[in-house]
Amino acid sequence: MRPGRVFLDYACGQGGNAIRAAKAGAALAIGIDISPISVQNARNDAAAARVSQNTYFVQADAEDTRLPNECAEVVICSGMLHHLDVSFAFPELRRILAPGGRILAVEALNYNPAIKLYRRLTPEMRTNWEKAHILSLKDVRFARHFFDIGEIRYWHITSILSPHFGALAPFFRRVDTVLTKVPLIQLMAWIFTFELLKKSEQQ
Repeated sequence: MRPGRVFLDYACGQGGNAIRAAKAGAALAIGIDISPISVQNARNDAAAARVSQNTYFVQADAEDTRLPNECAEVVICSGMLHHLDVSFAFPELRRILAPGGRILAVEALNYNPAIKLYRRLTPEMRTNWEKAHILSLKDVRFARHFFDIGEIRYWHITSILSPHFGALAPFFRRVDTVLTKVPLIQLMAWIFTFELLKKSEQQ
């Protein structure tokens, strides 16, 4: 990110993204999380990284953050939207995003039948809510009510096999470079990222 901006790590967990933003020169890197333990761990890690002076971690509900209007210029939401009700999360993100700001969302994608089968076979790894709310392009279309949509990219089709065939990992990455650009086939990706941009007419 460009130095001097206000960065928000939305549902920050241990605060790793906010700490990296602070090290990269953010004027202020904010992290919010529902867990007080995660917030305290993030504060401790920020102190250890010597970036306490430009980080701020607070316990907050991601659907009702209580942060000031238009306070963040760059937001990352990594693997959390499927835990939330986006009909509340998207308006809240729009409210706290500054004009001209952008959000990067990183989420699992809900199309690949093999991955969907794996999720069904490992029910202990996620809640029923998570299983029912893995994101698809329908959610991106819904986001258009609140944001302009920037770049959408797809990640990990064959490379999800890398942990089992480590020697072939470079080959899988090269294959994915091609497959993730092919319409329809790209929807078989495990992960996708998309940018949400603050509409200029929204205040």
